[in-house]
Amino acid sequence: MFFDFFLKPSVQQSDLGKWGEQFVADLYARKGYQIIGENFFNRRGKRLGEIDLVAVKGQSLVFVEVKTRTSSAFGTAAEAVTKWKQRRLVSACKIFINANPAFQNHNYRIDVAELNTNIDRNKNSVRIIENAVEDVW
Repeated sequence: MFFDFFLKPSVQQSDLGKWGEQFVADLYARKGYQIIGENFFNRRGKRLGEIDLVAVKGQSLVFVEVKTRTSSAFGTAAEAVTKWKQRRLVSACKIFINANPAFQNHNYRIDVAELNTNIDRNKNSVRIIENAVEDVW
């Protein structure tokens, strides 16, 4: 077909998100963290919050919200972590800690990983915002 040269396969949002999560997981692993969980959510449903990555290093437990974007037309990736999303993250983190007593004495924080890329998944920039979400709820 003549137009095949101009067409690119469409990238599913979930595929791009999974790719971004794996990229960020590899980044944390290179920094010495062990990835102990991915896409954790309470059995009662995702409406109570979902955690993209759970990493541990020493006594530090890190929950990571990964936001992958191909454009900033609708704002930055970090701006997508609204107050509502922050509440859900904190809730999911508390559920995770309660369900895993081995981590109850760990210091924990919630990071936001902002990955900007193009449609071909060539990394443009990564920004890790440590302790981006405070546990105030």
